[in-house]
Amino acid sequence: MSLHDHLAADPECADLLTGAVLAVGPLLDDPDPGPVRERVEGWAWELAGRMPLPWNFHTALDRLNHYLFEEQGLQGDRESYDDPANVLLPRVLERRRGLPITLSILWLETARRLGFQALGVSLPGHFITAVRTDLGILYFDPFNGGRALGEEAAARLVEQATGGRAVFHPAMLEPVSNRAILARLVRNLHVRFWRQRLWDEALWTSTHLVLLCPGESLPLRDRALVHFKRGEMDSGLRDLSEAMRLGQEVDAELKPWLDKLRKD
Repeated sequence: MSLHDHLAADPECADLLTGAVLAVGPLLDDPDPGPVRERVEGWAWELAGRMPLPWNFHTALDRLNHYLFEEQGLQGDRESYDDPANVLLPRVLERRRGLPITLSILWLETARRLGFQALGVSLPGHFITAVRTDLGILYFDPFNGGRALGEEAAARLVEQATGGRAVFHPAMLEPVSNRAILARLVRNLHVRFWRQRLWDEALWTSTHLVLLCPGESLPLRDRALVHFKRGEMDSGLRDLSEAMRLGQEVDAELKPWLDKLRKD
């Protein structure tokens, strides 16, 4: 199944694990999400038998984190952070190392199978998770062993992750949709491919972003740039024209291309 087919069948991306595998499928020898789902379901099945009776919310979360980060050995990959393997869930499960977003996806989908109202939070530079309770939302950092975060700790995380380029605001702690989680996962790869001038790879990541973000101009603008870099002027102009129709302003990087194409 392609990402296009998956989104047609599951537009809300309720099956986040399947979406996360298919979103990066071109980098996988076998983009079958089945083994990833089976692994996470096995974790949840084992953990279900360890949940506290009578129920204690905080004890249950402690056991979830202990299981994932101590027993299963999941950890943030600080040594080879930019390795594309960190974005591929099958490889993350093999290596037990990943990025904040991939570890968060595994945490979310395990927690959800245990009945938690688990949510993704797309902080600048560092993805985290959250759980909704009757009293509010609690935040956790799977990249750092599932440690609990308050607003001050989240602000420090944003400052560290962005080198101070982003100023924290409490609105950054608003949960995001599963579809937005997948878009951020793909954008991580797209930025890497763009920096490395890997235009073939950047074409499929930009196309996946167009699929994940329908009606948004920025992914079309990004794909137009990739087409131009590949010498595909007609395709680039089509994407750029659509991006402009949707409201994307022509920035300094695109203006020379557009002027040249209009003259031609």
